[in-house]
Parts: sequence; C-alpha cells; structure tokens
Amino acid sequence: MKKLTIAILMLLTSFSIVSAEIGVRIGGSVEVGEFTTSGFENENSEVSETKTEKGFVGLGSYFIEGQLGFLPGPLKRISIGYSTVPHKLSTGTSSRNSTDLGLGNPNSASRVDNSVSAEISNYDTLYATVNITDWLFVKYGTLDMDVKTTENLETGSAYGNFTTSGTVWGVGLHHQTDSGFFGKVEWNDTEIDGKSLTSTTNADNSVTLKEMTGDTAKISFGKAF
Repeated sequence: MKKLTIAILMLLTSFSIVSAEIGVRIGGSVEVGEFTTSGFENENSEVSETKTEKGFVGLGSYFIEGQLGFLPGPLKRISIGYSTVPHKLSTGTSSRNSTDLGLGNPNSASRVDNSVSAEISNYDTLYATVNITDWLFVKYGTLDMDVKTTENLETGSAYGNFTTSGTVWGVGLHHQTDSGFFGKVEWNDTEIDGKSLTSTTNADNSVTLKEMTGDTAKISFGKAF
C-alpha cells in the first residue's frame, strides 16, 4: 500500500500543476473514540475463555486530498485522499493473574502474572469521499498498520510482530471559505482484521485476536489550493 500511496501523491502533485480542475487540499486532524476487541489463547490445546476489551483511542494525523473536478457530471464530486498517523499508538497492557499447578502437583502451585500489550505504527489510510451536497459528504477507505507485540508470559511464550489491514466508512460535514481554508467534522466506523499468532518459542501455543471495531469522531482543518 505504501508504494500505491507514493504513486497517488505523485499523481496529485502532477495534476495540480497541469490542471486547475483538480483541487488539492492538505491539512491535519484530531480523532477520538472507543474500540472493542476480543481474543483468546490456545495453550497446549487448552483454549482460554474469550476475553473482550474496550479502550479509548486518541490520535492525530495529517492528510492530502485531490478533488477530481475534471471528471464529467456527478463524478466531479469525488475526491481521493491519503492520511497517516505520524506517531505510535499504544494499546495499553492487559494482565492476568492465574494459578500454575506445577505439573498437576497442588503442593507446587503458584500464582503467575501474564501481561501483553501492543504498539501500532505506520497507520495509513487511503480513502475516497463523495460530496452529497456542498457541505455533506460520505467516505470509504482502506487502512493498514504495523503491530509490535510485547508480552511477559510465565509460560515462556513469545509472539512476533505483524501487519494487518481494515476498512473505514463515515459521514461528515465540510465548510470552505473563499480564501481556501476549510474545516471538517466527521463520524467514522472502523473495522480492523484479526490475526492468529503462533508462539515463536512453543508451536503448541497461540493467541487469536478477533476483529477490532470502533467508532470515532474526527475534526480536521486545512487549506485548499
């Protein structure tokens, strides 16, 4: 997707030079909302209870858009855009305190602490918007991200990093002044694909992260050229 993103940015730059019919917009955004995810662990064929977590998310991003005003009829209402989150996101830490029976011997039982967290980077979105009116638009896009896992498991298991993708759709309001400055507010629904990971130290152990879903509110400001 990153190669596609670079190609789109080059196209937008080229079009902006050769045609006044393409309006290029750049700006920044702030987004807040809540995400829900669930998952379970498979340890030596013993599957744990599925656990669901909800968490608050806050992020900043910047974007570039091109309005395809050279297209005929209603197609000129379409814009394509690319946004990226320039900072890393932390999921926080999920911990579990459980009893290790020590090979089935109650006399050797002990309490163990297991914790896992993740860090998200390279959160990129490629999207399209359609203006229903001069101030109302709908949006659909695809996203991808890199996930770095960190864990402290008494089982000795360790899980690698991975890349995942998802989709986003939304609806919003847009206003632009005669001088080209604009603002947008939007509501977005995001779905991020799940992933199953096998322990790098024990092939009998695995964790499964189910699909992550979330609703966010987003506000953006920028300049049109």
